[in-house]
Amino acid sequence: MRLEEVLAEALRIVKPKEEDEALLKNVVDRVKDILEEEASKVKGVLGISLEGSAAKNTWIRGKEEADIFIHFDRDVPRDEMERRVIDIGFRAIERMGGKPRLMYAEHPYVEGVVDGVTVDVVACYDVEPPNWLSATDRTPYHTRYVVERLKPGQEDQVRLLKGFMTGCGVYGAEIKVKGFSGYLTELLILYYGDFVNVVKNAANWRPPIVIDLERHYRSVEEVLEMFRNQPLIVIDPIDMGRNVASAVSLTKLSEFILASKLFISNPSLNFFKPRVEKPSIRNLRGLSAGRNILYLFFKLEVEKPPDVLWGELRKSEEGIRRAFERLGFKVYRSDSWTDEIELCILIFELDTLKLPNFTIHRGPPVHLETAKDFIKKWSGRAIGPWVRGDRLYVLRRRDETDAVKLLRRELDLNRVAIAKGLASSIKGAEIDHRIDRLIEHLTDNSSALRFISSFLKARPPFL
Repeated sequence: MRLEEVLAEALRIVKPKEEDEALLKNVVDRVKDILEEEASKVKGVLGISLEGSAAKNTWIRGKEEADIFIHFDRDVPRDEMERRVIDIGFRAIERMGGKPRLMYAEHPYVEGVVDGVTVDVVACYDVEPPNWLSATDRTPYHTRYVVERLKPGQEDQVRLLKGFMTGCGVYGAEIKVKGFSGYLTELLILYYGDFVNVVKNAANWRPPIVIDLERHYRSVEEVLEMFRNQPLIVIDPIDMGRNVASAVSLTKLSEFILASKLFISNPSLNFFKPRVEKPSIRNLRGLSAGRNILYLFFKLEVEKPPDVLWGELRKSEEGIRRAFERLGFKVYRSDSWTDEIELCILIFELDTLKLPNFTIHRGPPVHLETAKDFIKKWSGRAIGPWVRGDRLYVLRRRDETDAVKLLRRELDLNRVAIAKGLASSIKGAEIDHRIDRLIEHLTDNSSALRFISSFLKARPPFL
């Protein structure tokens, strides 16, 4: 397909139909009416507004979301504001027949699904820039900035970019993804003009990349000094001290750059609509054959807000990775998965599941007094010592070589830096290297099986 044909078909995939727009409008109008009624009973509320992609008309089909902001007087204490928005949000979503759920970002908010539309009820303070009291205070100004500057037709260009990023697995600023936010995609379209120009330029990006739409800074060097060690820096037009792209990891940025290169050289609808299929058990067994895969499978003791849970999973994954490396294993890759309700997986690919019986233990240089202590400590307990260069060495027998047993022991001895909130669940996890056992738990869970398949294939979705 030619580029124009791909873009036309992609737009048909991501652009909402009239009935989709009518559904979203109906839900927004109803929830705003109920929220206004509920908020009228609460002191300190100054107004209610629709924000986010629904307000900017940049939402994509299948992602119907309504971000409703309740504006509070700045004199309302932070903890009191949080308590009030939770109370208002729960009552409103229950009245609409949804099931409210407490969520967390910088502070708590309420989420629920109403007629297929995800409704978020969020609190902010009614303040003027730059007198922010909370992170969400900027959001109404973000909405205004984008709405006032998007030219006719650019809404669809944002949709194409969001659809492309979604298909490539880099869309979403939450901890689960560490990718591009909706506001960031909108700023990229404002800066480059349209979708094609974004990906053409991104194909040649080399970090660090600096974008300053309002030219808040005098030079790139000044920006780099302000935002050190950040691969993508997009200055917030309404807050020069904030990088809109701070959540984007180097990995997700690099995947976007690569996807852009490949798309420009060979446009395809697959970038917008990657194949989604339930992998067969036979296929998973074939992918894992001969490889050193080790997993932890466990169930949550209590349900947690997704961002909290993903943060704990990522921290625990990294802690276990470091523990394996400290023990002498090489960790090729690792990843995490959860259904965000009960089930969790941490999975690792190692160089081996069984370490050699002996390991080299390096001692001090011979000119130090501690050399005598080293000789005394290890004589008769290890092979050696011998001198190589200026140092002493011994060959020490390991008391355990099995990866599963070693990890279990380290966890029991509290020598692994796992998240405190998951400690009990992880210590009680099934730890194994037999992938068949993991598959047995998940035969009817297509999401988990797709995750395992993706990990074993070790390829981003666009490749």
